[in-house]
Amino acid sequence: MYYVTGTNLYGQWFKNSKHLFEGFQKLEKENETKVDITRAKLVTSGWSYNIFQIDDTFYVVGAWKGVDNQIVKVPDQCRSSKQSNFLIAGNDYTLILAEIVTRSVWFYDFKSEHFKKVNITEQPISENEVKKLKTSDEIIKVVATNNVYIYLTSEGHVYTGLLPSYLDTRHCFGKVCDVECGYEHYMLLTDEGRVYTWGNGRRLQLGHGDLTNMEVPTEVEALAGIKITKIKAGGWHSLALSEYGDLYVWGWNDTGQLGMNKNGQDNVETKKNYATPTLVDLFDENGEVDLNVKDIACGTRHSAILLEDDTVWTTGWNKYGQLGFALKKYEKLDCFTKSFYCPNISGVICGPWNTIVEGCS
Repeated sequence: MYYVTGTNLYGQWFKNSKHLFEGFQKLEKENETKVDITRAKLVTSGWSYNIFQIDDTFYVVGAWKGVDNQIVKVPDQCRSSKQSNFLIAGNDYTLILAEIVTRSVWFYDFKSEHFKKVNITEQPISENEVKKLKTSDEIIKVVATNNVYIYLTSEGHVYTGLLPSYLDTRHCFGKVCDVECGYEHYMLLTDEGRVYTWGNGRRLQLGHGDLTNMEVPTEVEALAGIKITKIKAGGWHSLALSEYGDLYVWGWNDTGQLGMNKNGQDNVETKKNYATPTLVDLFDENGEVDLNVKDIACGTRHSAILLEDDTVWTTGWNKYGQLGFALKKYEKLDCFTKSFYCPNISGVICGPWNTIVEGCS
């Protein structure tokens, strides 16, 4: 079950009547929809379309071949097995289907409407000698934003690029267990709780204290000694969640997406960008909120968090209602503000201009 707020300009949430949701609305089946939404699992939330999985089939919902309000099965030219054996991601130009076991990657170009197949064959570098890949080294995650692509395998190997190229992470402490990417930067997390970033740092999104670009994963020193359990990348900002439920943010803060304004006053100091991870304190009308953060998410220029009391808090740009508030009330927010409550929330997700709550009973 999903509740969603934000843009619906292309009908990506199965609803044709409203272009914007200025508050969280339950995703419900409509009479004209032939797909059983109640069984649909959200896989990818993009700008003009979403991808849902129902049983063994992926559906693109929203814009497809220049037409809005579409519900289309993902083309199956690539299928040698059920789509449940694939991972899927996409951006404005391409759909990516990665076959989990065989490590074959299929790219569907929206313009040409053709598939291109590549195989991840490059082998990881061993400390002593190059070894053959284990048969169990399956693809477990694929992420794509604009022209940035990243792949993670079950053995903790990382590949990047439209044509996947192996990334040497032997210098990282621990096995890589998660990867994220913004529009120009990458993040990875190891099972030791270490965070590494690389890519373009011109908006401080790498967290190394300067604007320097990094070609290889470099540890975020400000988080050294803090065990991080979750990472998220926004368009040009980054979030990290510690094992104790503390939230750290850094990067671009032009619309308040870092949520650092503690006093609610609109001033230059709270709009500044942050060059290194900074601890976020939460406040409501009664003062400081002493609750742990359970989950984190980033949109292009907004952020959302889930607290242990099942409340969702949002901050940043609200042009499309993605914060869960009416546009007339807030154009943007500079601090995390309670926007939704529902018992038994399992997680919070952000699309570029949406916030999605999952798992309410």
